Amino acid sequence: MSCTHISRGSTVEDCDLPQEGTRARLILINFDDVYKIYTNDDGKIIDVQLFPSAVGYEFTGFRNDMRKSEESLKTTGNKKRFVHRCGFIIYEVDQLQKLNIKDIAKGRFIAIVEGKGEDDDSIELLGKDCGLQIDAGQIRSAHDTSGVFTINLSTPDNGVEFERKLPQTLGADYGNGTDILDGILIPSDVLGLDYTLDFTI
Repeated sequence: MSCTHISRGSTVEDCDLPQEGTRARLILINFDDVYKIYTNDDGKIIDVQLFPSAVGYEFTGFRNDMRKSEESLKTTGNKKRFVHRCGFIIYEVDQLQKLNIKDIAKGRFIAIVEGKGEDDDSIELLGKDCGLQIDAGQIRSAHDTSGVFTINLSTPDNGVEFERKLPQTLGADYGNGTDILDGILIPSDVLGLDYTLDFTI
């Protein structure tokens, strides 16, 4: 079947709408720390393998501090591509965190964001193809935001790199997604090589 032909419609049952918003938790992984990302036949990510000793970093906040959105673009050659975006607030303002934010400003990352509802598609991974970078602009104002840092990340704004897909679900189901997250937050000294599924990064 042509990739330009849709293969399904959409129906919704009463009281079965997705919950708005995201959980106030964001996981950032240095883009270069990712060894392989594995997907199943449904396009769900079933494993994220990091290089030995690499780890994801958790940022937490309150209520709706974490934000996520996507944008569809038409690029050169009439190709459809996507821009991934996420934003979060860092409440720590000590010098160590300032140095960390400086590294965020220079780095490229994969982000994992969880929507509310704890369903099988709640956890999504952003930046799989080319990562996310910090958006240019104000990140702190002592008068408007109580001096906390507001960080916005998106697909690199260089006119060349774009994501080929919308953010993909992490985990075959919600429990599997949280297990993968737990593994990302704990460094491993072993690089697994026992998978045979196709993968793309």
